[in-house]
Amino acid sequence: MKIVWLTSILVLSLLLIVGSEVMASDLRCGSKIITVGNYKYDVLRRCGEPAHVETWEEVRFKRDFGSGLFGEEKILHLRPLLVEELVTIEEWEYNLGPNTFIRYLRFENGRLTRINDGDYGY
Repeated sequence: MKIVWLTSILVLSLLLIVGSEVMASDLRCGSKIITVGNYKYDVLRRCGEPAHVETWEEVRFKRDFGSGLFGEEKILHLRPLLVEELVTIEEWEYNLGPNTFIRYLRFENGRLTRINDGDYGY
């Protein structure tokens, strides 16, 4: 009976730890939840204007395993091609007050890719 009780406590503890890690990467704006993958306009609609925005562009290289058309034939590339891609990056700052951490949201080409915590707000 003691082993069943200890196993139950262990499973419950693991569920709480995993659940808190998932929630840590989200941002709550009132009753709305913002998660990675949301679009800029969704975040703006749910959370309002950020306190600060920084925008810049980066040139990145990505592999393209796509196919090309040569004459009438469609031929798959045998080796991946490196394709240059221009990425617009925005970092938004949400200051939620002195009792809450500042949240930094990073967007790449209009999609939320990362949510980070900063120091306490002001």
